[in-house]
Amino acid sequence: MNVLAICAHPDDLEIFCAGTLLKYKAAGHKVYIALTTSGNIGSNIHASREEIAAVREKEQLASARFYDAEVRFMRFDDEGLQDTPATRRAVLNAMRWADPDVILTNSPLDVSTDHAMTSKLVGEVILSLPGKLVPADERPISKSPSVFFWDHSAGIGFSPEVYVDISDVWEDKIAALSLHKSQYAWMDTFQIHGFLEHAEILGRFRGLQAGCRFAEGFTALRVHGFMPDLKLLP
Repeated sequence: MNVLAICAHPDDLEIFCAGTLLKYKAAGHKVYIALTTSGNIGSNIHASREEIAAVREKEQLASARFYDAEVRFMRFDDEGLQDTPATRRAVLNAMRWADPDVILTNSPLDVSTDHAMTSKLVGEVILSLPGKLVPADERPISKSPSVFFWDHSAGIGFSPEVYVDISDVWEDKIAALSLHKSQYAWMDTFQIHGFLEHAEILGRFRGLQAGCRFAEGFTALRVHGFMPDLKLLP
C-alpha cells in the first residue's frame, strides 16, 4: 500500500502524524511526503527566506529517513498559499506521483492559512485524479484513496473520530521531530512550552482519550467516490 502525507510546512507531519507513518513503514507500506510551502518565514534567526527554506528542506529530508520516504517539495511561499491553477496543478501532480491508497493531510478547520489551504486543495483536486483532460504533468491514476485529516496545534478545535495508538513508536517519532532544530527558537515565539514538549503533551492527551500512552487523532474526508475506509489506518 502507498501512503502519502501532504503537509503545509516542514515539521507538520512530524508533529501530527509521524507515529502513524512509522507504523505504516513497519507494516511494509511505502511512504511518500509532499510539502506545499517551503516554510520560508519560519525563523527570526536566519538572514533570508531562501536560507531558512534551504535549512528546512534539509531537516525534512533527514526526518523522512525514519519512514524511508520519498519527498516532493512544491516550494510555494510560507503564509501565502492560495487556491490558484498553479497550486492545484502542483498538488494534483504530487497525489498522482504517489499513487496513494491513503492520504494524510492538514485539517480544513485549522486556523493556519497554509494548513487550511493545503487541506482544501487536497480535498478538491482529489476528484481530478483520474481526469485525462485536467492540466497536470503526472499521468491520471485509478485509485480512490482514503483521506484523513490530522490534529490542530495544541488540539484546539479538533475532535478526532479515530485514533492511532503510537505508544510503540513514540521514541522514533520524537527523534524524527527533533531533527527540525530550526524551529526550536521559532516556536518559542508563540508558546511557552518547548517544541518537543508541545508534541508530547498533545500525544499524551490523545492517548488519554484513546486509552493508551500516546496517540494521534484523525478525522476523515467524505465525498462521493472517495469515502474513507477507517480500517486502512494502522
